[in-house]
Amino acid sequence: MGREKIVVTLGTLLFLLAAAMPVRAVQVVIDKPVKAGELTLFPGIGDQNVYYYVSDKVSLATHANGKPQFSFLRYVQNVQPGVGEPEAREGSGGGIVHALVMLGVSPEQLSEAQRELQRVKPGARIEGPVIYKSGKFGIISSFTDADGKLTNKVVGIGNAPILDGEKAAISIHLTKEGAKILWESFNTPTPDISFSFEMEIDGYLSPHRALIVANFDQIYQHQAFGVGIASTYLSAEIKGAFDDLRRTGAIRLEQVGDDEDLEKLITTAYNKITEMMFSPMGSAGGPSIASVTSATGGGRSLLDKASTLLTNSRKEARAERDRLRREETARTTTSTGRESGTPTSASRSSAESEGSRVPASRRGTIQPPRREPRAAAEASRRRSDEVTVPSIAVVAAYEIKRVRQRGTFRIDLNKYTTDKLTLRFDENIGDLREHRNDDTVFRQVNLDDPLYRQREIAVMVDGLNADDFGNYVNFVNVLLQKVHENRDITNEEVNIKRDSFNSEGNRFSLLYGWKGDQDRRRWLDYRYKTVWSFFGGGTVEQPWVDSNAGAINLAPPYLKQAVMVEADPLTLQDAGVRAVDVRIYYDLAGVEQVKRVLLRPSQNKFSDTVDVILPAGQLEYEYEVTWMIRNKPSAKLNRTKTSDSILFVDEIPGS
Repeated sequence: MGREKIVVTLGTLLFLLAAAMPVRAVQVVIDKPVKAGELTLFPGIGDQNVYYYVSDKVSLATHANGKPQFSFLRYVQNVQPGVGEPEAREGSGGGIVHALVMLGVSPEQLSEAQRELQRVKPGARIEGPVIYKSGKFGIISSFTDADGKLTNKVVGIGNAPILDGEKAAISIHLTKEGAKILWESFNTPTPDISFSFEMEIDGYLSPHRALIVANFDQIYQHQAFGVGIASTYLSAEIKGAFDDLRRTGAIRLEQVGDDEDLEKLITTAYNKITEMMFSPMGSAGGPSIASVTSATGGGRSLLDKASTLLTNSRKEARAERDRLRREETARTTTSTGRESGTPTSASRSSAESEGSRVPASRRGTIQPPRREPRAAAEASRRRSDEVTVPSIAVVAAYEIKRVRQRGTFRIDLNKYTTDKLTLRFDENIGDLREHRNDDTVFRQVNLDDPLYRQREIAVMVDGLNADDFGNYVNFVNVLLQKVHENRDITNEEVNIKRDSFNSEGNRFSLLYGWKGDQDRRRWLDYRYKTVWSFFGGGTVEQPWVDSNAGAINLAPPYLKQAVMVEADPLTLQDAGVRAVDVRIYYDLAGVEQVKRVLLRPSQNKFSDTVDVILPAGQLEYEYEVTWMIRNKPSAKLNRTKTSDSILFVDEIPGS
């Protein structure tokens, strides 16, 4: 993850100038990716020669002096044994790892991708980056399991950066044993810690002759979504439940024609239903990032569930790889025997051990020698190597929305349909041995000196990223008050704005010291409150909260929520509708906001998604619709209140 020296050519200068322009949403076709050099490109809608690249190159962020924005604090605290307890030979302790990670693409990679794109499609050009809608990244490291063996485990999950060059932070708290193992692994060029990303992009699917039908009354009756079972789910768990529901007919995909894109259509169906039923973690009313370490209704945290999924998926992948390699060995041995005209003992035992996998018509017979046994064996070996061992379980988590859907949901995919695509990639943290003696990067401390003790309270904003700040938040002010035993009062304050939110990687801190606090337990107690300022002058001041936690996770009182706008193509065409103008009204801290969606049948645009900002846990807004009809006066639906997450705007008044 080191950085290479950058030489800027004329071509790369153009890319840098493009990157400096204001970020704007781009519309891409997500089911037609193109690989160019090291980059993945998606075509834009409207111009077949315009492509957008994915920022999927991971690196540690660095300070201006070149040092990594990374710290590993290993600490120990002396332990006094109680009366009758054995002598304490070791103190308690652990470790805290904090890292700022960034996604980006180098000018050289962009230039190479542009040249490759020109080679395969003359006249095409790369316009800029795809803007991620959201993303999560996790830290993977090794820990000792119940049997004393090392096992990989998901030890931290955070919000990922969504813009090219943007930073994001993650912190993990290690046990004493975990800190020992990781501390030693940093003496190697590839430490036992890796970042795994799951990034989500919005886009459009090409038209398919298919129809999604979902019976929500049956879906909510599935045992996975029953009351009291669980309220928070990993995306892999949701997919498993949806697979069951598709087998029972509660979810159907009615398709016309061949099924070469069946898996893609199924994924699209699952995505649509997931958006209607769930809120994603860390946004729009979903569970907070902090909740991943807390036990859910089933008694296990999301980190534990992610680690279990990681272990199981790795076992399955390794078993499949071993099976393919055994078949490869059997075929290679059999081919060698057949070339000599005599079945070898190895081939006979292989056929016997394969059992039911070898047809009876082939058992014990001698086949003509193959012309290219080595080529066949090489192809088999490649197939086994292609079975990749997963590096992380799915870390995307969701919570069932309080407002439940009812009845049967249908959506026609025979148009450009809005959808989302999840991209996964990972990277080792890299060689940091040159910084091992730098106590600003690697530090070991003993915490047991009350006079010099101070407490840092980490502050993080849940449910928002830097782009959200630019859309509707001016700032959030956090005030901390600590009353010490000697009656002194420490008042601390931090102001979080968009620029500091990005530069600090969504990690801020408040600090207080030791002022006659002889009771160590009570020394941890403090209180805090927050003041949120939103665009348009709206302000929300939240009450004081008592706490003793080492981190404050700020949940904004207003969150971004998605509303899907859908129209049936045939209904609009039969009515002669030229355009549908939809306006959505909502209140943001006392200030009315308006969002607009324009559907145009002539451009094959019959669906869109708009984000609204509403109080957490609430989906209530107003909307009005105007239908512009060919050779007729416009039809209009006046402002109407609703709490639906999807608006169907093809029921024209008077038609």
